[in-house]
Amino acid sequence: MKEKIQYYKMKFRLASPLAVGSGENSHTDSDVILDSRGQPVIPAAAFAGVIRHYLGVECDDKDKFFGYIDKKDSCESKIRFYDAVSVSENYTAVRDSVALEEKVGKDGAKFDQEAVETNAEFITLFELHQADETQEKRFKKALFAMQAGFLRIGSKTSRGYGQICITDLKKAEFLLPDDRKKWLAFQPYNFDAEEEYQPEVLEVFESNFKTIHLELKQQGALSIRNYTVKNAEDISSADYIQLSTNDGVPVIPGTSWAGAFRQRFAEFAQNPEWVREIWGFVDEEPKNQKKSMIYFSESRLADGVPKILTRTSIDRFSAGTKNHALYSEKTYYYGTCSLDIHVLKTVSSLEQCIELLSAVICDLDRGYLAVGGLTSVGRGLFSVTKMEIDGRDVTQAIKSGNIQNITGGQKS
Repeated sequence: MKEKIQYYKMKFRLASPLAVGSGENSHTDSDVILDSRGQPVIPAAAFAGVIRHYLGVECDDKDKFFGYIDKKDSCESKIRFYDAVSVSENYTAVRDSVALEEKVGKDGAKFDQEAVETNAEFITLFELHQADETQEKRFKKALFAMQAGFLRIGSKTSRGYGQICITDLKKAEFLLPDDRKKWLAFQPYNFDAEEEYQPEVLEVFESNFKTIHLELKQQGALSIRNYTVKNAEDISSADYIQLSTNDGVPVIPGTSWAGAFRQRFAEFAQNPEWVREIWGFVDEEPKNQKKSMIYFSESRLADGVPKILTRTSIDRFSAGTKNHALYSEKTYYYGTCSLDIHVLKTVSSLEQCIELLSAVICDLDRGYLAVGGLTSVGRGLFSVTKMEIDGRDVTQAIKSGNIQNITGGQKS
């Protein structure tokens, strides 16, 4: 019997920050994992876990694609994963987060974590042994999901982290014993070797998500502060600065979008249990949790006008300024950005979920919903310049507030 061995070499860049924790907390509550060079690395187990989970029932134990072990029998996995190593200059940022309750931070729920910033480049290898045509197709389906932004790596993936963009995908295939000489000469761990590789094009598969795409325009300033700054020069001209990437691009993290949208969604839904089911939750007592079924992207602000504003706190009794209450903040005005919201099609009452999200977007467009901090003084307002649901333009419907036209169905 002939043996088929396939190697997929994948180069990719980060389309959003990546948080893969090492279990250490020397610098933050969750430090990124590093290799022997001191560079960020994505462990093979991270890819294996998300791909197997994504394929789900398509690759159960009986399929033998990922292998299995039971009391009487075992089978080796037909797919092998390798660590993704950094192949570019990269930067590790520190992101702050806090759990909210009724728009106020919970006590003891503040934490920070390291994340590899957007645009860092990595390369990795996948090895398939005796995979049949169906199994190979399933594997490519998972790679397409990564490219499309549906399948993400690391933690906080439903809140904008871990999205990748495949920049190069190549495949080498050997049929033993016919190709034994070429296979023995092949160097799979030499990522610079190109002799046996051929370009590979991913087939488009049906998505497990319903996608809402928004193009947004700022209607004023934005205030999402970066409280952890490595370089003191970054705050030489202001006490607080806008959260930005290392190359100076202002960003709105998925956590900010998700927090604002969830609060307004819950107000509309008036069904706490349903909201918990689709938005996820963490119960400390008893310990129980569920991942969100709604995914947000991180937004990068373009063409924003930077300004440094100086403010002070006013004593409400004397109407005078408080001592030591003067501060300055660097913010951005009138920028543009995009936002992608992916909703799993398996969510209960999918049509109603899309309707309520559309209603939240209507509030965002009209200025009733703001994002970030200082929203009570006009920060974080946006208007919707374009909205699509699965590629269908519904911009006019969002402007008119007609939810039936937005969802394409009858309002429930």
